[in-house]
Amino acid sequence: MLGARVGLVDDQRFVNQVRQFQRTVGLERTDVLVAVASGAAVWLIVTLVAGFLADKIGRKRTYQLGFIILAISLFPVFALVNSGSLALLYLAFGLFSIGLGLTYGPQAALYSELFPASVRFSGVSISYTIGAIVGGAFAPTIAQALVQATGGTTAVAVYLLIVVAISFTAVSLIRDRAGIDLSVRNQAEQEVGALIIDKRTVESVKTAQEV
Repeated sequence: MLGARVGLVDDQRFVNQVRQFQRTVGLERTDVLVAVASGAAVWLIVTLVAGFLADKIGRKRTYQLGFIILAISLFPVFALVNSGSLALLYLAFGLFSIGLGLTYGPQAALYSELFPASVRFSGVSISYTIGAIVGGAFAPTIAQALVQATGGTTAVAVYLLIVVAISFTAVSLIRDRAGIDLSVRNQAEQEVGALIIDKRTVESVKTAQEV
């Protein structure tokens, strides 16, 4: 699910990306950095809103809404970025941050409710790390390769759209378990039903544990 987010591996890569972006759109470095910061501010605000929204409509629906907004906004965002207009660059980063924020707000709650208490820390940390590496670490490299190969950003938008589609499918297979008792006393219920394809019952798990 983290595949839809373009991650930055380290500070040096971030600096190099800003320089490359500056040359591509023809804007001053400071202007680009301020635009990035403004997008991050929108991201923060939407993440907070998404946390409250996830408690109202569910973690799964909030995630799905975020991915839908990301899918719809991808091509317009790249068009705005490629315009070379600083005002439109602000708009592009702000628009893109809405979808990102909606997929970050419910993340901690969703991940915690996916795993039973006995393996929760391991499950969350491993799944998050793998998602960050596969979905985020290679994204800038892939994007740069696509731009160099095609001479434009359309291929990058298509690549991200595919990743968003995979992410949407993945979260759609999860059952929203908001409100489930996460204590160690509720281990049996936590072990079943995390995925919609899991047809086991709590009773069957308890029976297996007793054997």
